[in-house]
Amino acid sequence: MDSLHENGYNLTQAMCSLVAAGGPVLCRDEMEEWSSSEANLFEEALDKYGKDFVDIRQDFLPWKTLKSVIEYYYMWKTTDRYVQQVTLLASLRQRFGQWVRL
Repeated sequence: MDSLHENGYNLTQAMCSLVAAGGPVLCRDEMEEWSSSEANLFEEALDKYGKDFVDIRQDFLPWKTLKSVIEYYYMWKTTDRYVQQVTLLASLRQRFGQWVRL
């Protein structure tokens, strides 16, 4: 709202003032930068450590940055594979109890 006010309520100028010089910054897809073997290691580590990203990085993916591991986690949560795992885990827990882990 400040930008809009500062630009005399000219929407075009206000939007241009919010974009970095040289154009918008494009987001890279962290999923594309990981191999399938790294993705499998990540899932194994996630099963072992939960969301302890420091330990995941330290013990399973030391060549990745902590930032990369965290970004990958949030991208991974949007995949069909994540949805399948959550659905499977929920059905197993319903059938066998809360102690079930993948």
